[in-house]
Amino acid sequence: MLWSPRRAFAQVEDVPRYGWPLVILLVAVTLIGYATVQTGLIDRTVDQRVQQRITALDATQRDVVERSVLREQYDAVRKQGDFERVLLRIAAVVAEPAGLLVTILLIAAVLFGAVALTGRKAEWHTLLSIVVYASAIDVIGAIVRFALMLRYHTLDVDTSLKPLVAVLMAGGEPGRVEVAALSGLATVLDPFRLWFWVAVLIGLHVTRQLTGWRVWLWCGLCVGVGTLIRTVLTVAQASSGGM
Repeated sequence: MLWSPRRAFAQVEDVPRYGWPLVILLVAVTLIGYATVQTGLIDRTVDQRVQQRITALDATQRDVVERSVLREQYDAVRKQGDFERVLLRIAAVVAEPAGLLVTILLIAAVLFGAVALTGRKAEWHTLLSIVVYASAIDVIGAIVRFALMLRYHTLDVDTSLKPLVAVLMAGGEPGRVEVAALSGLATVLDPFRLWFWVAVLIGLHVTRQLTGWRVWLWCGLCVGVGTLIRTVLTVAQASSGGM
């Protein structure tokens, strides 16, 4: 799949042979999430956020409210940090593999509809096999991001051009929403995401499910819609003060 995708997809048939590959992918993502928890990076990130919030409270509330009230605010910040810690651990171990499974099924369903619209017989097992095999690239991307986390001791890593947006716009005075929108759009320029869609395109072409301009159109639409969704979520998070 990784070094000879045409040969791999040439062997794909309309039979459910994607079971074990899918299980291996989900287990691999789960193990990466578990390893992330075990490194202590989640605890370190949450502790840093809690300390930043306490520092901000000190700067704005120390001379305004009583010390008893300030201590209660400290406790509330620490409890919020404990809650975030649990959520991040669940996201790493449970949400990531669940998200991968939902994404695989959703992409296969969209491609099934696209093939059906062309009048060609849509083969569900073939389409699902294509997406499952191509998702091995996502696992490689997760491994690379995990390595970057270990190298730089932070959870805030990205293999797209999203971090470059923050660097380029740091000199000016852009709004939070504008930066978030550009950051969301920049996520499309991720080598692993592009590699995944190139593999899907090759699979559709080799299996003759979609050919010609149609395969480019539908793959492009999927990339565009995915980028739009990520952009909307990033802007919503920025608007709510989450960035």
